[in-house]
Amino acid sequence: MIHRLLPILLIIACTAGAEESPRTTMKKGLRAYQTGNYTNAVEALKKTVLTYPDLGHFNLAAAHFKQNEFKEASTHFQEALRSTDLTLQADAYYNRGNALLAQTTQLAGPEEINTAIQLAFEAMEQFEFSLRLEPDALDAKQNYEHAAQLRLSLEFKQGKWFFDNAETCLQENQAKQAQANYQKAQQQFEKILTEIDPTHLESTRLLPRTKERLAMLAQAVADAQADLTQSLRLIQDYQYLLAANLLVRESPERNYAFDIQPELKTQYEQTMQKNQQIIAIVNDLLKEVNTAK
Repeated sequence: MIHRLLPILLIIACTAGAEESPRTTMKKGLRAYQTGNYTNAVEALKKTVLTYPDLGHFNLAAAHFKQNEFKEASTHFQEALRSTDLTLQADAYYNRGNALLAQTTQLAGPEEINTAIQLAFEAMEQFEFSLRLEPDALDAKQNYEHAAQLRLSLEFKQGKWFFDNAETCLQENQAKQAQANYQKAQQQFEKILTEIDPTHLESTRLLPRTKERLAMLAQAVADAQADLTQSLRLIQDYQYLLAANLLVRESPERNYAFDIQPELKTQYEQTMQKNQQIIAIVNDLLKEVNTAK
């Protein structure tokens, strides 16, 4: 990643004078910056933003950036964009894009992927704004491409995380949670293929598998509902043993259905209980008849 920080700082250092306190403070901060003492640079430069709001914020942002305080750097580069100097605006857009990208390196864990995606996308916008002001800036073009690739990578990483988590949940019979993650994975892969890269191979490969899993879970629920309906019809036709066999049938798919729709499992249990009561009554009656003979 290419950073464009020092040129502006050097210009200010050359034009600053020592007669006035704010200028002296600016020069002190720039000197600290140039010697690598970024802590002192921040302390000095933050005192200059009221007198020099545009350049003060830009220089302060640069010092924060050097201290890996990328969120603060982004904030102050944003303030520098208030400048009417188009060259300064272009540099501020460019460096704010760098600061946003750098923030993604400080994020860890799947729960932060979405935040990293938003930062990468916003960084792309900043580089694009910079290029509108300086169309021939090669570094801005390169960093735009870098941000675009990072965003694509993060978008897929999020989709893959949802898919892998869904697979794990399914193995543990947590079908409802698996279904929710498959749905999120599908949204991610479709987003990549429709909005970012229609030829993305990994998304093209995983999207059909994700849809197959969702179709299987939907079919599992439909089959369980159909079996319950069929059982009730058998009971109405006095086919109690056939209904019992259908109700107690076990399969992974039926377990998936029960996890996705707990009320369906309750209906099964209630129907089984009533059917068993009927079977018990019928058996008692048959015993009485046999005893009477």
